[in-house]
Amino acid sequence: MAMAQPKKPAGGAYGQFLAEKRPELQTQCKGQPITAITKLASEKFKALSEEDKKIYQEKFVAAKAKYDEDMKAFLEAGGEKKATKKKGKKDIKKKKDPQAPKKPAGGAYGCFLAKNRAAFMKECSGQPVTAVTKLASAKWKELSDEDKKIYEEEFQKKKEEYQEAMKSYVPLSNADTDDEPPAKKRKTKEGAAEAAKSKESKAAEKADAKASKAQAKAEAKEAKAKAKAEAKPKGKAKAKAKAADASAGVKLEPAVAAKAEKAGWKDVLVKLAALPDVIAAGKSQTAM
Repeated sequence: MAMAQPKKPAGGAYGQFLAEKRPELQTQCKGQPITAITKLASEKFKALSEEDKKIYQEKFVAAKAKYDEDMKAFLEAGGEKKATKKKGKKDIKKKKDPQAPKKPAGGAYGCFLAKNRAAFMKECSGQPVTAVTKLASAKWKELSDEDKKIYEEEFQKKKEEYQEAMKSYVPLSNADTDDEPPAKKRKTKEGAAEAAKSKESKAAEKADAKASKAQAKAEAKEAKAKAKAEAKPKGKAKAKAKAADASAGVKLEPAVAAKAEKAGWKDVLVKLAALPDVIAAGKSQTAM
C-alpha cells in the first residue's frame, strides 16, 4: 500500500486553536451558517491571553516539525511530493471577512454625504440616484471652510479608530474551510430581504465612493482654473507695463509731435514708434 503524502499544517496558532475547538464551536453554532463558526472562533481567539496564544503557537511549531520529519520519511521511502494545485481565479479570490474593521473612504466629503444621505434621498425622491450625488455636491460647495473642517476632523477620527482596530484584528484563516463543505443558503423571505438590503447598502457605498472621487476631481479642476485666471491678468498687466515703459522712452520730433497732437494721434504714434519692428526698420518719424 502506497504511503499517503503528509499534510502540511496551516493557519499558525489560530489554525491549531480552531482545529482543537471545532467540535465545541460546531455545537454552539448548530443551525447557523458556517460563517458563525469562524466568527465565534475569531472572537474566542482574540479573548485569549498572550500565554494561552503562546501554547497554540508552540503546538503549531511542533506540528510543523512533525510534518518535516514525516515528509522526509515519505520521500526516503520512494514517495513523490505533489505540488499543490492552483485554484482558478474565482477560487483564489480572497474572501471578505464581515467582522474585519471597515476602512473609511471618501474623506471629509464622504462623511458629509453619509450624514446627510437620508435628507438628500428624501429631497430627490422619484429621481435617479445621480440626483442625490449632484445635490450633495452642490450643498458641499456651499459650506464654509469652517464647516468643512468639522467633517475633515470626523474623517481623521474614523481613520485613527480604523488603524487602532486593525492592530488587534486577526484575519480569518482558510483552515476552517479544509474539512467542511460550504453550507447551502436557505431561500427564505428574511434571507431575501437581508440580501436586498445588503445589495442596496453596497450600491450606496459605491455611489458614495464615486461621488467623492468626482467631487475631488471637480475641486481640483476648479482650483486649477482659478489659479490660471489669477495668473492671466498678471501677465497682461506685465505686458502693458512693459509697453508703457517702452513708450516712455520714445520722444517725438517737435514738428511731428505738433502735427500728431493736432490730429489726435500723438499716443498712437508714440506706441508705434516704440515697436521693436519699427525701431529695427530704422524708419523716420516723418515716414511713419
